[in-house]
Amino acid sequence: MKILLLRPLNPFFESSASGNRFAGIIDGLLKQGVKVTLVVTGGYNDVNEYKEIRKNKKNENLTVIYTVCTFSHKLWLRRMNVFLLSWLFALISNIKLKRLFNADFDFVWLTNNGDILAAFNKNFGLIKGKTIIELNEFNDFYKGEGQIGNPLQLRKAEMSNQNFLKAVKKIDLFAVMTFTLIRHFQTLAKPDAHFFHLPMTVDMKRFQAIQKTNNYNKPYIAFTGTYTNTKDGVDVLIHAFAKTNKLYPDFHLYLAGFYHYDVPMQKKLIEDYQLNNKITYLGILNKYQIPEFLQNADLLVLSRPDSHQAQGGFPTKLGEYLATGNPVCVTRVGEIPDYLEDNVSAFMAEPGSVDSFADAMNRALSDKENARRVGLNGRKVAEEHFSIDVQAERLIKFF
Repeated sequence: MKILLLRPLNPFFESSASGNRFAGIIDGLLKQGVKVTLVVTGGYNDVNEYKEIRKNKKNENLTVIYTVCTFSHKLWLRRMNVFLLSWLFALISNIKLKRLFNADFDFVWLTNNGDILAAFNKNFGLIKGKTIIELNEFNDFYKGEGQIGNPLQLRKAEMSNQNFLKAVKKIDLFAVMTFTLIRHFQTLAKPDAHFFHLPMTVDMKRFQAIQKTNNYNKPYIAFTGTYTNTKDGVDVLIHAFAKTNKLYPDFHLYLAGFYHYDVPMQKKLIEDYQLNNKITYLGILNKYQIPEFLQNADLLVLSRPDSHQAQGGFPTKLGEYLATGNPVCVTRVGEIPDYLEDNVSAFMAEPGSVDSFADAMNRALSDKENARRVGLNGRKVAEEHFSIDVQAERLIKFF
């Protein structure tokens, strides 16, 4: 079986939930003997990726092609690439993708990316094999409160959505993260499209044999994600930590992730609570630092609010949390309660409630033996439902 897989960035070098998900999916397919041609349309993350991709051959069944040679490791570079040069990169990529679309592949795996779908729409008639797309968000989630504040970003997101709505009528197969999203996209797809439930996936081996570290002040509570209030509820987390800190003053809270416009307001909260020496923003950790950061934490937290985005999606970070075997505090949103049970496999809280989340944290921290039991049960859930090895076998059967 041969698959042409299109991504804006190389998932093996991308520090994001989506990148980790696709790195695991590709590895799982390779283990099943599938030949994968990975096409990267957005250039290199940094110079090290450029060097590594030329030095190492990851797998004889994996071929990696970059359609453009540019770098995105600096903010000014990312903005220049997105807002000034994207039209040129899209033009170059379209020329190269046209040749690849005309090649002999059993499946063409698309990404919900405006430039990739625009090229797909232009060259749809050339494709010989079946087409598939992985979806883990509502296509219009960018319209939600607090998602996009920049008019240029909003315009680009709207253009991408238009490309998606045009492409979705042509795509044969859909790998979708939640049943809520399956029901949504079935109303947009062509009548004979096939849908496959591909839940959140995690490479369990990334969280095995992790050494103890002195990089962080222990004991500590860990969060990974984006520093948003509307998506990941960081403001609720700060309020809840302020409550639990009175009972457990030795604990530190580390926030690892991507900057958001909500950060100044969050820092004002931290200052008001006089917790500047207890709450630390770490910024972006790469995919090799994340397992160590999570594995060495005493508690992993996600105070995700109830939102349109949460109803459809499923946080990849939650699967990574569970894979560590550490206790997890998480809110009852979307399809999370379909997999986890309070005080059995996680400590659950009501979304948007500071008191409820503080209570969940308190229950986890007050009884170490019970927390350890709950954490190990959470890992069993991840092994059964989210392991990339399990899901790769299901995916091959679907193909």
